[in-house]
Amino acid sequence: MEKKTLHVIEKYFYPVTAGIEVNMAETYSKLTDRWNITMHTSKNTLTEVGVLPDTENIKGINVQRYTFGKFGYWPKIDYNNTDYIALHNFNVFPHFIIMAYVLWLKIIGRKKFAIFLTPHGGFNPEWSIFPKWVAIIKSFYHFTLGTLMINLSIDGVRAVSNWERAEMLKKGLDPKKVVVIDNGIEDEAYWDLEEKASPEIKAKVASYGRYIIQVGRVYPIKNYETVIRAMVDMPKDLKYLIVGPIEINNQAGYKKMLDNLITELGLQDRVLFLGVIKGADKFYIIKHAQMMVHMAIWESFCNVVHEGLSQGLVCIVANNTALPFLIKDQVNGYCVETKDAQTVAEKVNFVLQNKDTQEIKDMQSRNREYGLKNSWKDVSERMYKFYTLVGQGRLKEYDE
Repeated sequence: MEKKTLHVIEKYFYPVTAGIEVNMAETYSKLTDRWNITMHTSKNTLTEVGVLPDTENIKGINVQRYTFGKFGYWPKIDYNNTDYIALHNFNVFPHFIIMAYVLWLKIIGRKKFAIFLTPHGGFNPEWSIFPKWVAIIKSFYHFTLGTLMINLSIDGVRAVSNWERAEMLKKGLDPKKVVVIDNGIEDEAYWDLEEKASPEIKAKVASYGRYIIQVGRVYPIKNYETVIRAMVDMPKDLKYLIVGPIEINNQAGYKKMLDNLITELGLQDRVLFLGVIKGADKFYIIKHAQMMVHMAIWESFCNVVHEGLSQGLVCIVANNTALPFLIKDQVNGYCVETKDAQTVAEKVNFVLQNKDTQEIKDMQSRNREYGLKNSWKDVSERMYKFYTLVGQGRLKEYDE
């Protein structure tokens, strides 16, 4: 049987390894035996502009990169000879231009493909991270013209959590088009990490002693400052490891603000920024943490908390957006009000003091079992079914 053709559009792709990029790389790479897949993306990473090659092949995915300008980029797609188009995130450019063009093709009877949107929370983001005037304009666009264009031009919408689906429906998206296919866990989570991790990461982890960990880009939405403030009331030997890149457009000197706060509180030796760690090494450093903390002010799913669960960590998270859907308070972790540093410290101290109790051991066991249930292979199969049924005009047959 001839392979179907899929074109995927998103600003960033591997080697960027934030949530959206991991989602795309892990799911689409597992479908290259059935589809010819081209990834249309920029030449940028989170920290550098224009540094990546024009073309390459990553995990069987053909990657076509473009210079990202003021008005984004225009992916080179042969609309007459494609089966599926998948938009990820929800940017004005190039998303609006593509949706408008697809709508035109639909009106004149020349649309022969199915088009999908996976916003990853980009349709209903945390508005406080934008300058006020940008938030006003962007939200007006999202919830008026953006909603209209999605309903008119997009054939299927994938939400990554029940929370995200509910938020999209509140803004008027057609409920018949929106299904939930959540995120999975990387293959490395199932490996024997003691064997697979590098000697370098093993030595570093041994040198850190006891630590809590948060994984994610260094960006205001991740709210690292609340955990930093909480560190004052935790044991003095405990470190806070932050694993993730620092973005180019680090809003209003966020990293500098964190550095100043760390110095003010005398935590220079206890709060460590480790940059990007990938593969088995990432899961090794997660596995050996005392627990995971994630006090972000907004998440549409949260891959990294899922990763923490897969290694049996108790997770302390902010009680907002999709996080309480992953972490049930006192079942597989604790949900704390987003800026409540004192309660974060109390929960961390409680877990440390009760590590050997049956309550915490049961929690750790439940977390590992739950975290490993949903592999990226499982997720990719659900996406394959979703895309195929929509392409055949049989979306109503999709069973989540």
